[in-house]
Amino acid sequence: MAAPNPSATMAAAAAAPARAWWRTAAPSTASTAAASCFRAGAKSLTGLQMTSTRANKVMTVHVKSGEAEGIPSTESITRDEETLQRDLETAIKEEDYAQAAKLRDELRVLQEDSRSAVLAANVRFYNAFKNGDLVAMHSTWAKGDHVYVVHPSAGRISGYDMVMQSWEMVCDADYEFPLQIDLQDVEVHVRGDLGYVTCLELVKTKGSSSWGKQVATNVFEKVDGKWFMCIHHASHFDE
Repeated sequence: MAAPNPSATMAAAAAAPARAWWRTAAPSTASTAAASCFRAGAKSLTGLQMTSTRANKVMTVHVKSGEAEGIPSTESITRDEETLQRDLETAIKEEDYAQAAKLRDELRVLQEDSRSAVLAANVRFYNAFKNGDLVAMHSTWAKGDHVYVVHPSAGRISGYDMVMQSWEMVCDADYEFPLQIDLQDVEVHVRGDLGYVTCLELVKTKGSSSWGKQVATNVFEKVDGKWFMCIHHASHFDE
């Protein structure tokens, strides 16, 4: 397939009404803050050509997530390593050694359990996304040309530097962080040093009454004993 003309595509993106991908379609009278922030991202992300990949099927482990009726809950799927480490340090400082021993054991189990570790890495990614935290976002991704991201309604963006540029556009948006993010239908799959999480993302910005929905696949690789994201692929979901 021939590559699109970046200049023409960017011009079209700039001329067309734009919106953040996690927002539902809004009338022309809606606030322009989200629209203007994604317009900048659309200009930068458009025109980058992508290639397809294949994923091997692995054993599935279902994980219960916050699936409350009505407004989705925002509770975390699992406690990540940083939280346990921080609680452990606090317990030691307060000389609560019984609690410290318990936290130490929890931390060891988490580090040894690949499924939990992949879920913890997934939580780190969504915490960075939710808070618009670029430093945290940089630290969640593996380094290299093999990593890529597919944002909703955009093509594949490959290479660590380009992927980070795309997230800079997201985190530099004009709406207020933190976003509200809830994950549903979460499944984790692990084989060796590769794992991936599939889920339904529900995202809402401050002041919005509706939730944007995306189906996401997040692939992680284990590097020097720690899990890093190497692929994030999100697509709009319409019920």
